[in-house]
Amino acid sequence: MGVDIHGVIECRLWGKESWASASPWQVILSLYELRHGRGDELSWDCLFGYSCAEDIVPLFGRRGLPADATSQLRLDAEDPDTAEHSHSYATWAEIAAVDWDEPCMENGRAAFYHLERWRRRPDGTLDFDAFAWPPIDVHDAAADRFGEDRTAPHDWPEGAEIEWGAYVYRPVVFTPRRLVFEDSDKWEPVFSVMRTLAGLHGDDNVRLVVYFC
Repeated sequence: MGVDIHGVIECRLWGKESWASASPWQVILSLYELRHGRGDELSWDCLFGYSCAEDIVPLFGRRGLPADATSQLRLDAEDPDTAEHSHSYATWAEIAAVDWDEPCMENGRAAFYHLERWRRRPDGTLDFDAFAWPPIDVHDAAADRFGEDRTAPHDWPEGAEIEWGAYVYRPVVFTPRRLVFEDSDKWEPVFSVMRTLAGLHGDDNVRLVVYFC
């Protein structure tokens, strides 16, 4: 069985008002209710440091549960029968402050396993298709063109690409924007809810808490 991401959006209602500054966190929505679950492992790694073999530097990697998480979250996390693991969280203030275009790879290198895969259209132009592991034929072509010790995408020469079949493959330096928004259509609804709540209750009073199982 595969691993799914789970979690909730929490809010301290009216927390930016002086009379409600000590209001407790409350669960507003779950990721399940926003149709978020399986898949999108690259975005999981970028946001929370889980699931991917690439050397991605996560934004909010495995922080554990917040100390003041809602009681049900804490009870579930302590229950050995739930099999929850790799908890993390981020407030809307932290998410809003992210530089989405800053490379998120260690040492700024291209990805080791993944390439950009572009589809060749009949008119000769290219459309981005996906981030993909290269097929063995592309590895073999890289060995022929660049040398046996430069088959991994991050070892290809600058500007290199390999066309194979209907696709063109290029090395990629990941950024959070590309992993969280371009490679996935599931995070914008989550962030949209958080953004709306933050406008009402304050950026530091809205947070996303996640775990995997």
